[in-house]
Order: sequence, then structure tokens, then C-alpha cells
Amino acid sequence: MRRILFIFLFSFILSCGYAKDAFSPLPPDKAFEFSAYLAGDQQLILQWNIAPGYYLYKSQFSFTPATTNHVPISKIELPKGRTQQNSVRGVYQAYTGIVKILIPLNHRSSGLLNLNVNYQGCSHAGFCYTPIKKALIVNLSEVKAPLNLNPYVQGISSDTFSAPPPKDAMTKWLGGHNLFVLMLGFLGLGLLLAFTPCVLPMVPILSGIIVGQHKKAGVGKAFLLSVAYVAGMAITYAILGIMIALVGSNLQAQLQKPWIIVLFSGLFVWLALSLFGFYELQLPIKWQQRLLRISNQQKGGTYLGVFLMGSLSSLLVSPCVSAPLVGILAYIGQTGDVLLGAMALLALGIGMGLPLLLIGISADKWLPKAGAWMITVERLFGIVMLGLAIWMLSRMIPGPITLFLWALLCLFAAIFLGVFSPAPRRLQWIIQIFSILILFYGIILWIGAIKGNTDPLHPWEQFKNFIVNEKPKQKLSFVLIKSMKELDDHLLAAKKLHQPVILDFYADWCTACVLMDGHVFTDQRVKKALQPFMLLRADVTNNNSFDQALLKRFQVIGPPTILFFNKKGEESISKRIVGEVNANEFLAHIKEQQET
Repeated sequence: MRRILFIFLFSFILSCGYAKDAFSPLPPDKAFEFSAYLAGDQQLILQWNIAPGYYLYKSQFSFTPATTNHVPISKIELPKGRTQQNSVRGVYQAYTGIVKILIPLNHRSSGLLNLNVNYQGCSHAGFCYTPIKKALIVNLSEVKAPLNLNPYVQGISSDTFSAPPPKDAMTKWLGGHNLFVLMLGFLGLGLLLAFTPCVLPMVPILSGIIVGQHKKAGVGKAFLLSVAYVAGMAITYAILGIMIALVGSNLQAQLQKPWIIVLFSGLFVWLALSLFGFYELQLPIKWQQRLLRISNQQKGGTYLGVFLMGSLSSLLVSPCVSAPLVGILAYIGQTGDVLLGAMALLALGIGMGLPLLLIGISADKWLPKAGAWMITVERLFGIVMLGLAIWMLSRMIPGPITLFLWALLCLFAAIFLGVFSPAPRRLQWIIQIFSILILFYGIILWIGAIKGNTDPLHPWEQFKNFIVNEKPKQKLSFVLIKSMKELDDHLLAAKKLHQPVILDFYADWCTACVLMDGHVFTDQRVKKALQPFMLLRADVTNNNSFDQALLKRFQVIGPPTILFFNKKGEESISKRIVGEVNANEFLAHIKEQQET
């Protein structure tokens, strides 16, 4: 088994070296026309007239009474949306056409209604809007139903460009309460966020640390380790707020650089090796002795390591940027009150970590204390750590290499679970069936990697092509633009050769870009139609200074956007493709380009 693990690690190290017609998006208030009506003494109706070709995500609706609201609001039931699915986002529900949501009111005449309404939508062309916020503020004791409440709607529409966050209800709430109330409020908000996918990736990390480092730890020891982990997470959020206030940038975005991702992926592998028994994770002896002088109760000197893991996890694993966090950062940026914002972020982080403390307390009860079962649990968490390393590294390495790493991990997991071992007992027999399925899936991933597939959740198409002996689809070869001078040189060379040019704006995080790359630019008809063109690509995945300058130069909102330059080197904005198109639409657009 160690040979297989060494093969996996060797492959992991090698992989680290790979480091339609023009569409003009409608303004947010035109795409999603919002209106409010007071239908009766105890009923408020919110309505959206959604423009054709646009939709709203059901999961993105939220209704939050502001702190100045004096009208009790009953539970809100959202209507059923249309079920949608794609290979990137999965299954979700969306609204199209006209959507009406009933807001039950209790004791309508009691005073001021101050309701914050949040929603988000996209176009079927592939363009998505940032979250849209509306505030309905009306004194119901001074109006009579039925009544059109549109004059009482205060809205800050979504902006397709990056802009400083507006002063919303969250910002006002921050400015109107003392520090103690703010700490309690954001402690509760953090606790609510803990029951979202934000914190889920941290659970196996914390559990793995507790299992791998303290096999015989009691509840007290596990709890202290959990406290160290949560403290690292919470303090990091506080430092994040301070740094944003001081340098005016997003620290999480900065930590997505390739060398940072490789470094921290390696840290997860390093931790996995500890769980596999290759070494005992602990601080150097000299450090341990110094810590022992400070506290005789601290054994092994691992609290600092767990604290650092909590800090790293909060920055790299958690993918969420929540509304409370945005409100705090807006307040910090507009008032300069760094201390208040940092304390609020600290409380938010502590609230998010409270469930993790419960896991730390319960780990000693849920997991075996000694023997073969304990070793098994350690190894399982080691596999989880390797999976997290692959997941992080997948942001920057080619898809086929990612598939190959997943295939190796599946092979390692299947052998570890005893796929080739006898299974005399029923439980072992069930585990062996599970290990056979993992092995089979690993083989499919391995075939998909060979055939050039990139999606570990959908390797079946390439697997089918392999069975029927079809040739793999090869993507178009774009020239990546890395500087303004390089772009200008290519455009000048194409002009001298009287060659038309396509400039494709692409990003790995763009769902439509990935779909077009796999389905449009692999189409043989598209390849043939684009033979006369010079193909250039601006990869704005990292959103660095050059990417931002390039987007600004051509006034591009975001990917996917395709620019067309004629043989004279001139670009017509009206001929752009904005959003996702299929192969037939793209071919029709190319034909129109050639005719004009």
C-alpha cells in the first residue's frame, strides 16, 4: 500500500508543475422588474416581471426585517420554481415569467414596515448579475389597502462592474449599536452561517486533526484542540477585516495564486502522511520544552499547529462571502472604524465555529479509543486529506491530470478498504462491495484522463467514446495573451497579413465558458469555420491587474465575451458575442461576420 501512496505523491508533485448575436444585458431593474402591493390588512404581495430570456434563482431569495421594522412578519412560503440542471451547477430551481410572493403581516396597523428583499438572477445567454437589494419602507398605520407600494421601494440595483458596496441596512445597523450588541448579533449570524456549506469543508479537517494527533485524548483535550482551531478561524476573520481596511483588497482573492494553492495543497498531503503513520506531527523538541515551561498541562505542543490549520482553513477552504461579511467590510471602508469591524468579524467567526466545538467534544465518544479500528479511522481521514489536496490543486492544473490524481486516490482507497482481501463477515462483505465500486469508478476516471476528459463527475461521455473507439475531441488551440504589448503585436501582425482575429475572454470559474470550451470549440464545423482566424484568448481567471486592465480597455463586463476584429484590425462592438451560445449559433454568427 505504501508503494501506491508513493506513486500518488509522486504524481501529485508532478502535477504541481502544470501550473449568437451580440448580446447586451438588460439593466437589472429591466430584466427583473420589481413591484410591491398592499392587498389587504394582513397581506403584502411582492411581484417580479422577469424579462424573456432571464431567470431568478429560488435559492437566492431572502427577506430580512430591518432593525427599525415594527411589523411582525409570518413565515414566508416561496412558490415552486422550474427545475433546472447543468453539468456545472447541478440541479436547482429558477423562476421565469411572473413571480408573486405573498408576505403575511401580523398586526398591520402597528407601525413601520422596513423589509429588506434580496434576489439574484441570470440570463439564458450565460450572463449573471450580482445580488440585487431592495428595501421596502412604509408606515402602514398611515396608508390604506389596496395600495401600490412602489413609491416606498428603495433599491440599489446590481452593478455588473466591481464597485464599493453601498450603505445598506447592515451598514446602518452596524453604526447604530454599541460594541456588545454587535458582538452578540454577529455571534448569532455566525451560528446561522455554520449550518450552511461554508463550514462543512472544515469538519473533516478538524476531525482529522483530533483523530490523527490524539488517539487517547479525552473530551477535555479534544475540546481544547477544537477551541484552538476555532480561535484560529475567528481571529483570521478579524485580521482579514483589518487588512482590508488598511490595504483595500480582498485577502482571500490574493491567496488563490498558484504557488499559494500548491503550498497549502502540500500541507494537506503533509497532514495526510501524519495520519498514515509516516511521522508524528508535533512541534520541534525545543519549542515543546519552551511551551511546557509556560504550561505543564500542554502535551505535544500541537495547539499552535491546530490554530494555524484553523486559520488556513478559513481562508482557503470556505468558499462563502456572506451578506453580513459584506456589510461589515462596507462599514469598515466607509467609516474607517477598524476596531469595530474586526470585533464583529471575530464574533462572526466564533459563531461559525460553535458547531465545530461540539464535534471536538463528541469525537472522543464517536470514534474508537484504541486498537485496529482507531488505525482504520486515521487512514480514512488521511484519504479525506488527500482528497482535499486534489480538490484545491484542481483550480490550477489541467483537468485530465486532476482526473488521474482522483483515479489514483480511488485505487488507493479501494485497496485500503480490502477490495482484494477475503470477506468472511457480512460487514466486511458490504465494505468490499463498496471498495469494488470505488475501484470501478477509479478505472473510469483513469480512462477519462487518458481520453482528455476534465470533469470527475461526468466521465461517461469520454468513456463511451473509448468503448466505441471514437476519436477524442480536440479543443481549439488559442494563443494566450499575457500582456498588452503581446496583444498589440498579435493584432498588428494579423492586420499585416489581412487576417481576421477572435479574442475570447475566458475564466475557469465561468460556467458558460467551460461549457462552450467543451461543446462549441470542439465541434468540427466550428474548427473548420475558424481556420481563417487568428485565435487569441484572454484568461481572466486570476483577475489580476492585467486582467482588469484588459477588461477595462475593451469595456467587457465579464466572460464569456468574444470579440471579432476584421482584416483591417477594427473591432465592431455590435458584433460581439456576450454569454453562452451553442455550436449552431456560433456558426451562424461566423457566417454573418464573413458576409459583412
